[in-house]
Amino acid sequence: MAAFRSIRLWYWCISLLVLLAPGCDPSGREKVIEHPIPRLYGAGDSQFSRTMGTLLGTGILDGNRVEAFLNGDEIFPAMLQAIRSAKTTITFETFIYWSGSIGSEFTNALAERARVGVKVHVLLDWVGSDKMDASQLVLMEQAGVQVWKYREPHWYQLGRLNNRTHRKLLVVDGQTGFTGGVGIADQWTGHAQDPEHWRDSHYRVQGPVVAQMQAVFMDNWIKVSGDVLLGFDFCKDRKSGSAGMP
Repeated sequence: MAAFRSIRLWYWCISLLVLLAPGCDPSGREKVIEHPIPRLYGAGDSQFSRTMGTLLGTGILDGNRVEAFLNGDEIFPAMLQAIRSAKTTITFETFIYWSGSIGSEFTNALAERARVGVKVHVLLDWVGSDKMDASQLVLMEQAGVQVWKYREPHWYQLGRLNNRTHRKLLVVDGQTGFTGGVGIADQWTGHAQDPEHWRDSHYRVQGPVVAQMQAVFMDNWIKVSGDVLLGFDFCKDRKSGSAGMP
């Protein structure tokens, strides 16, 4: 009997190792650049644009307009104004989305647009939105917002536990985009006036690069939903300025 118990214990140990090994094997990790890249030319050199296009997979596009916003006092009003003025489509992807006053403002603004017929698609990281009340998700979904969460962690996928989306993308009507470092949480409100309120920058862009932002959103949207968002309302190629952007 003791021998039988020993064999059974070994069986379960080996089975557990087989299940966990794919997530713990360091040999399967992707390589990262760990050495300095030689500086052969400056940003004003035409070769810089060609090289960056090769590395990033998308070329640097001219004809864009960029506006910078500093801290929540500037960032959130600009983003909310764009959402509330949306006529056709909103695509929104973010890592941090927590309950609180600013989270409620975004939830209500997105839901209101969906109720009047705007196509609203929201993609939240599963881990980053863990502090978001379920009631906010219900409110958006009942209003017609399509909400998906990116990559729920599972014990049998330990190797992908940190495969999160840290993208902060907002595209309105296929022609106005926002990106930067801010998350949707009260800690980003204000003007970094104390340690409890965080400093960050965000940017509003218009022009051809917005189509590339939409393509980046689409990458994860397809992974979680299997749906493709098509049509002129999602992607409008219009030059708005002179800035070159990847």
